[in-house]
Amino acid sequence: MTVGALAARPFYHEFAWAYDLLVARPVADECAGMAAWLARRGVRPPAAVLDAGCGTGRYAVELARHGFAVTGVDRSPELLAEAAARAREAELPITLVEADLRALLAGPRHDAVVCRGVLNDVIGVVDRAAVLEGFALALRPGGVVVLDVRDWDLTVARKTAEPVTDRRVATPRGTLTFRSVTRLDPATRRLLVSERHLLTTPSGERIATHELVMQCWTRDELAASLDAAGFEAIEYAGAYPGTPGRGLEDRIVAAASRRGR
Repeated sequence: MTVGALAARPFYHEFAWAYDLLVARPVADECAGMAAWLARRGVRPPAAVLDAGCGTGRYAVELARHGFAVTGVDRSPELLAEAAARAREAELPITLVEADLRALLAGPRHDAVVCRGVLNDVIGVVDRAAVLEGFALALRPGGVVVLDVRDWDLTVARKTAEPVTDRRVATPRGTLTFRSVTRLDPATRRLLVSERHLLTTPSGERIATHELVMQCWTRDELAASLDAAGFEAIEYAGAYPGTPGRGLEDRIVAAASRRGR
């Protein structure tokens, strides 16, 4: 994982408050799909679910609404503060923990781990193995992981056609303009991303720019990595069950069970 780059990313820190405004997701639909997928593998409320890379907590809160006992883990204190505020507003008892996914400690066994849109930030074989092994350690035998990652070939097609993303939203703090420009590095399956946040207020402008790297996956890599981490019965989908796949056209969505009973 590119630790320095992620530590400085405005989306995860000074602009954490704006993340949900700029990155819209059909969270309720996706969580319903996750719950259905988990149920097919025997994981039903009030099972213990770990939301790995919970960010602003929108998935953690929605899963808690389904009746799961949710623990959210993220390395950004600013994102966790947003998640805590969301949980308080929803009056749901979510546990939040500040931690790096590469160094999850074995603790209370969870029935499931969900990881939505996070593993592309993990760069390289060693760190990817550490994260998936951590997921296995966090699960009881037979526990389930549900995740999605960027598929390299589909991402190439999407980002070749649409390398630039622009968003402009009115917020209580001012007008926020966001631009993301992606370049492709085929040799490493990496995305070289330039981001720019511009907040315009009556008193002036505030600008934050950042360069970051993401790395895509292939289905073969994901399958081999899950197997090496102790997972089996891998199931793939183009989107979370029951959802139209909005915004996931370039993803591999997968579920797997930890070996052992």
